[in-house]
Amino acid sequence: MDLVPASQFTYEELTHAYNQTRVDYLVPMPMNVARLKEYCRVYDVDLDNSVVVVDWENENLIYGLGMLGVRGNRGWITRLGVLPFGRRMGIGSQLMDGLVANAIRLRLGQIWLEVIKNNEPAHRMFRRYGFVETRELVVARRAPTPQDTPGGENRVKRVTPLNHEDAIILLSHRRGQPNWLIQTQSMQNVHNLSGLLVELRDGGRGWVTYHAGLLQLTRIVVEVTAGDPAGVTEAVLNVLHQRYKRQDAIVENICDDAQWVGFQRAGYFESFRRIEMVKELSP
Repeated sequence: MDLVPASQFTYEELTHAYNQTRVDYLVPMPMNVARLKEYCRVYDVDLDNSVVVVDWENENLIYGLGMLGVRGNRGWITRLGVLPFGRRMGIGSQLMDGLVANAIRLRLGQIWLEVIKNNEPAHRMFRRYGFVETRELVVARRAPTPQDTPGGENRVKRVTPLNHEDAIILLSHRRGQPNWLIQTQSMQNVHNLSGLLVELRDGGRGWVTYHAGLLQLTRIVVEVTAGDPAGVTEAVLNVLHQRYKRQDAIVENICDDAQWVGFQRAGYFESFRRIEMVKELSP
């Protein structure tokens, strides 16, 4: 079995292999070809430095794959998976060896990744490779609620719609360090972001950026600039969902803090958690 660049395979082949790695996964997250192409574009996945374990003598059978996103001196390991028939054969370690070696060859200073909480085999493997936990991140959903939220409109003083360029400017001024999935660089690669700037009568202020699809709101980011983090987050999200009453909503990789309380008050429920990890490569 050989370790080769993922760029030697078509998106169709990579999509099929990836979906096979997730058939018995804690959170399957299936892909189609269009979604994988979009994923690679948005998250700056470098297929030349992503890796596939393949058996060329057995009908080019793929045993596993792992992808490497590259931004400046930072790397991000993602979509790492081994097909069920390749488990317990050292394939995961072979993939990690290749990804870490490529990151070192590219002279990256750090590699980041996320592992789903309670995926103990993967978590243990990443720790063996020197990755250290940084924080837990919540992935949450909200079901559509066509009915109005009573009383919420009385809190709002002014709502200002934002276009894509306005949204990117706000995202670039966030406090803290956003996870790779919601970094400004990721959002810049998304088409047609929107946003809302919300001012409350009690002096609270905040904004939300998002992508509005036909059936779902995604890429949701909330920032509170004045006032109680939980209360303002709740109010901003209620404004958003009053405008998109029939869309399902998903928010990814938010911290378990006061803002998460605001998301819960606005009707979000936890789907699962990821553990963010980092490996320092700089001497």
